[in-house]
Amino acid sequence: MAPGPDLNRRRRALLSVTDKSRLGELARALDGRGYELVASGGTAAALRDEGLAVRDVSELTGFPEIFGGRLKTLHPLVFGGILGPDEAALAQAAGLGVLPFDVVVVNLYDFAAAVDAGADEAAAIEKIDIGGPSLLRAAAKNHARVCVLPDPAFYDDFLEAIAGDAGFPDLEFRRNLAAATFAVTADYDAAIADWFVGGHACCDDPDHDHDHEHEQILGIELRYGENPHQKAELMLPGEDTEDPLIGMGLRQLGGKELSFNNLVDVVAAVKLVDDLEVGGRVACAAIKHTNPCGVGLGATPAAALARALLGDPDAAFGGVFAFTGEVDAAAAAELHARFCEVVVAPAFAEDALDLLGRKKNLRLLTLDREAFRAATWGQVRIFGDVQLHQDEDEGFPELESWRHVAGPAPDAGTADALRLLWRICKHVKSNAVVLGDAAGTLGVGAGQMSRVDSARLAVRKAADRQLALAGCACASDAFFPFPDGIEELHAAGVRAVVAPAGSLRDAEVIAAAERLGVTLMHTDRRHFRH
Repeated sequence: MAPGPDLNRRRRALLSVTDKSRLGELARALDGRGYELVASGGTAAALRDEGLAVRDVSELTGFPEIFGGRLKTLHPLVFGGILGPDEAALAQAAGLGVLPFDVVVVNLYDFAAAVDAGADEAAAIEKIDIGGPSLLRAAAKNHARVCVLPDPAFYDDFLEAIAGDAGFPDLEFRRNLAAATFAVTADYDAAIADWFVGGHACCDDPDHDHDHEHEQILGIELRYGENPHQKAELMLPGEDTEDPLIGMGLRQLGGKELSFNNLVDVVAAVKLVDDLEVGGRVACAAIKHTNPCGVGLGATPAAALARALLGDPDAAFGGVFAFTGEVDAAAAAELHARFCEVVVAPAFAEDALDLLGRKKNLRLLTLDREAFRAATWGQVRIFGDVQLHQDEDEGFPELESWRHVAGPAPDAGTADALRLLWRICKHVKSNAVVLGDAAGTLGVGAGQMSRVDSARLAVRKAADRQLALAGCACASDAFFPFPDGIEELHAAGVRAVVAPAGSLRDAEVIAAAERLGVTLMHTDRRHFRH
């Protein structure tokens, strides 16, 4: 990665802001460090009012603002100056008039404030910023060379960062601001999408009946919540039917009433197996307190169940079992011999249903995966009147771009094991460490306050069952902050690890893995589960 701008040339800052608070202070600091200031219309005027020399974007591009300011910064000379990857590339583009920008200061039209103030459709649409998010994303993408400031909240840190001898923030600072910027643009786009989906723009008739306005919510009282002294209720879309769980893609075939804890574990179990690539095999997950006690793949449901129970059968006592395939008689016989709270699967063979149905308390659920996905997408946590909403943690694109950073290159079997454990690890409470191979888990360390303790717990779980870890693989839901985690795993026999990059001590962790001969794969995405 490039280290930043060439200090032998004059640096340049692009400013285009809606929120002009502290703009003068920031611009004077940049001017004092020798930056040339380039700004769009209203921002340029505000800087001139502060007595600062500034060059208009329209002067740079040779193209005036048009459509009432709708089009001003979307120009190759602007975006070329931001996206130029390094000084050599910029030198080649100089003949086209492309000059580099080193700092980009942009904040967006306040769409949410306009909507909250009662803006009509036309006024709200005018508050959808186009150039601003594009500038922010371009600068954040090229943080190897460019520093981006998406909000005045970051000005203090930036001013401190440019006060040093270099007059420019270091790479770690720029990377952190890039992450914050993508969060800003994601939230901005989500607010706009919610406004459209919410019906504000779907027709001009205020009396039009939108489907979402008439969606019936069914409240089902549960026996109690996490503990007997807590009341609980299940809220489902749909009408009161003989089996209301249909609203979340489930149908109960037998057993007593589902509890609050049962439902939480069912959702966790189904989401886990739904994330696995089974390749013609069957997957089984045994869940307790939303954490996997074990996960296994097999040619049959019974084989998958046996593998899921291999690492920690005791923890699975009283657990929830989820399958990706029909439960047959052989799997049912093993389940019948154990104490289980819930078994959920796409279907049950007739003889399996007959056998499991004899356990009057065992809840049996069939699953419509598509309906379940639609009903349970996203996450909400409620604390009194406060609700926290977030999108579903979907997909594993990072496995397409993971990087081999230490130790021997993984062979096909090792890579398959790492991919499987990475998918499982997403569903383990942070801090999470999962040990296993391409057929399933051998040890799981969940919910510890330090990552090395999670590693130790996963190793101990396997040791309790006298399972050999020599040559096995490991997944960690976030980076190893110190080399001690890798050292603990190596001592137990682990030979391959996948974890996100991002620790300040990544270099030390990589060096430890290289020294120990441990294969280390880095990803650019983490999967915290709090």
